[in-house]
Amino acid sequence: MKNKLTTIKNIAENKTWVSFLNENHPYSLLHWSVAGVNQEQKNVWLIQDEVTFEVQEFDTIGLALSWIDENMKEITDVLG
Repeated sequence: MKNKLTTIKNIAENKTWVSFLNENHPYSLLHWSVAGVNQEQKNVWLIQDEVTFEVQEFDTIGLALSWIDENMKEITDVLG
């Protein structure tokens, strides 16, 4: 699992996003700096469920990766 987390971290930091599968369900980890109609400024990392578009917000990539490590035990593929 640590190798997959390292891969997720490296791709996310390089591209500002990475997609991956957990139990064959697609998710993305992405950095949000500007978004929305009003160009809202933020500096957070999001874990987004790519089916429901539900998101969880984290202040740092480290906190997001810790949450993934604790809650997503069946990551099978990391998609760059």
